[in-house]
Amino acid sequence: MIGALAAELRSGRAALSLFSFRLAEAAGLLPAGTCARIPDRGEADEAARELRARTGGALPPWPLPRQTFGKVARALLAGPAPEPDRAPPWAGEGGSARAAAGPARFSFSLCAAAEELFALRLGAHGRRSAGLYYTPPAVAAEVVALALRHGSSRSPSRVLDPCAGAGAFLCAAAAAVPAAALSGTDLHADALRAARAALALLGARAELRRADSLRARLPPADLLVGNPPYGHVADAAERAFLLDRLPALRGGEIDRYAAFLLRSLSLLRPGGTAALLVPDTWMTNARSGPLREAVLDAADLAAVCDLGKPFAAAKDTRVQAVVLVRRSAVPRPRRAARVLRGRERLADAPRAELLQGVRRGWQIYRSAAERRLCAALEAAGAPLEELCEVGYGLRTGDNGRFVARRPPLPGEIALVGGEDVLPFALRLRPKALRSPTAQLRALAERQLGRPRVCVQRIRTNSRAPHARWLEAAPVPPDLVCLDSLSTLSCDDADRLWALLAVLGSVALQRYHRLRTTDVNVKPAVLRELPVPRALLQAGAAGALAGLSRARGAEAAAGAPHPARAPIPAAVPALERAIDAAVYQLFGLGDEDVAEAERGFWGPRFPVEFPKLAQECQAPRVA
Repeated sequence: MIGALAAELRSGRAALSLFSFRLAEAAGLLPAGTCARIPDRGEADEAARELRARTGGALPPWPLPRQTFGKVARALLAGPAPEPDRAPPWAGEGGSARAAAGPARFSFSLCAAAEELFALRLGAHGRRSAGLYYTPPAVAAEVVALALRHGSSRSPSRVLDPCAGAGAFLCAAAAAVPAAALSGTDLHADALRAARAALALLGARAELRRADSLRARLPPADLLVGNPPYGHVADAAERAFLLDRLPALRGGEIDRYAAFLLRSLSLLRPGGTAALLVPDTWMTNARSGPLREAVLDAADLAAVCDLGKPFAAAKDTRVQAVVLVRRSAVPRPRRAARVLRGRERLADAPRAELLQGVRRGWQIYRSAAERRLCAALEAAGAPLEELCEVGYGLRTGDNGRFVARRPPLPGEIALVGGEDVLPFALRLRPKALRSPTAQLRALAERQLGRPRVCVQRIRTNSRAPHARWLEAAPVPPDLVCLDSLSTLSCDDADRLWALLAVLGSVALQRYHRLRTTDVNVKPAVLRELPVPRALLQAGAAGALAGLSRARGAEAAAGAPHPARAPIPAAVPALERAIDAAVYQLFGLGDEDVAEAERGFWGPRFPVEFPKLAQECQAPRVA
């Protein structure tokens, strides 16, 4: 509604003030029926003066519109008060569920409306450049609830949001800890004014200041909460300042949220808690090792919670709530980090494990059974790079110039990309390398002359548990893979076909999804994937290679391209036979097999698991 209202009034500020006026009546700050009378009786000025007097000037945040009210404005003033979006399904009965009830819901409605307007003003490009993705109120309430549940105090005396925006986190804190003193900073003056108005709807106040909290001196807090901006720091002077103040950011691009992770700890009192909504890549990227090290040096990781992809404007951004407790001179029992996916409790992450993996990265979103499965696969496996050469596709640097979408002309090289890959087969959309430089041609010719397997690692937004994150297919010797693909090659043809089967198996699909994230698609991870060590033995790959060749022929014979489509109702029997053979090569026990199957198939488990048993028992000819 707020976008349509702003368009009708030709002013975002006027729209937000009218919106807040209706919410103020619903919250009991104005007599019932005040808003419905405004369009016809012109009582807006008198009601606005009364509201300003009651809220210390916080409401309405700007003057009310003076032009004739249109259809959208009349519907707002005469209709029911706007409500915040429903809490996500993982919210349960905790902080985010309570945020949708009681007086807090009017504050959250105003926060959401204000931030929607700011996002519209920025536009898609501006929002991406600034890395600003405004927080759904239910998510803000959940982060605050996690901080109070897993942090150092359930009754902090001072709460700070260093990037306050329109106040969603401060409103959540005011609702959860009414006695706390609230403060917030932001670079956006209009956002701070909206935050002040939202807090007034809740009967709360905060010390709000326009400032850059990465630079400004701020009083220390017992609890720090917020959603920092996510963009890269491009300005040279700002980069130099941050690298001087926060050396752990060295090593490549500087993510603004990473600077806030470190800065937040210096804005806390010793023993205080920080809870931030950040992308999960800081835990998994190899280049973020110094950042992880610095965080563990200064704080205990109390909890992490996977909150999925709550930003409609950033569908590929998976975020987590990170709860940190700053070290203090007073000894505090150190417990393992709590790990959650929404409201689902997963296996804790011991501090010793975090220290051991600080350079490589943390993959901790696993249940106890999932941990056992991964350990079993690793124990029976060898890294993929020990069984074959793992290469990367051709990066042209300018596909518009060097890639022609047509069959290759005489002397040109045929290309294959991610769009061409089906599981176990290729379905080519013709492409050719045209007019390459000498260096580019030399790089392309390195791939020619030997069969390979290409592997596509997919950034999937699918919520289906059986969505594939790896798709692999055989590649003939006369095709060159583009950089959307990685390649496997070895001199043993049976082993190469067997590796194709392993990569397409449920066992490896499940392991890969547990060992990485869908926003961490670095191809180097392929080198470390465990494949059955038994395949190193002479002749051990023959049976699995036969199944793989048969499935490849079946897929090439005309199966529809499934890359973005749901899995078919009937999974090919050969794939179930391959899964059974791969489990046997890994030597997995019944519990681990069931765990891999259950995690991969989700609700389809009761249908697919019995098929696996049938394939284990049925004799097959390779």
